[in-house]
Amino acid sequence: MSDSKELKVRSSSNSPTASSEPARSQPTEPRVVIEFQGVSKEVMSQVWEQLKAGATPEGAAFTLARSMCDHQHWWAFYETIGIFDTGDEQYPGDVNPFLHVNLHFMIGLQILNASPKGAQHFYSRRVELGDDPHEVVHMMMEAFQRHLVWTAIHGDPGGQIDMNAYEATLAVLEELDSEELWEKLGHEQRPQLHPEAYEQQF
Repeated sequence: MSDSKELKVRSSSNSPTASSEPARSQPTEPRVVIEFQGVSKEVMSQVWEQLKAGATPEGAAFTLARSMCDHQHWWAFYETIGIFDTGDEQYPGDVNPFLHVNLHFMIGLQILNASPKGAQHFYSRRVELGDDPHEVVHMMMEAFQRHLVWTAIHGDPGGQIDMNAYEATLAVLEELDSEELWEKLGHEQRPQLHPEAYEQQF
């Protein structure tokens, strides 16, 4: 399994919808496009089968396995990978479990590889302060996603995210208490992680 990830961001405008009505001048809203090449469902299925067999994956596969196991409410989905793929799946809470696990995996690799170094330091410090490790990954995901969107709208055409700016954000957030940290990330109060876990899965 490769540790490398391809992540590109760009902005564009929504194309007007074809209509038989006379054309009207309508402003187009910017649309953020994030091209994220994560691990495939096939790889997730292989790792899931290893876990069920009692094996302990190594390296990046271990990070993926932990990302999957941290979401027990989706274990039933892992069992059905590849069986019901129709291209238009609907998930409880409108959260795609495979995309979400990929985001966890991406942040997990940042922490594992200290790339950037500030990611590993932030994670260690927040856990030291008493935050739940799963919640810390969500904090990092939210911070990283904001940098992705900023890059898509304001960045250079190459879509390269400024990892130094991301590290600087983590440094600002690192010593805040949890409530204030989530407020900085745009939440009025500490969010409930995975409310879809309390919905019927199938």
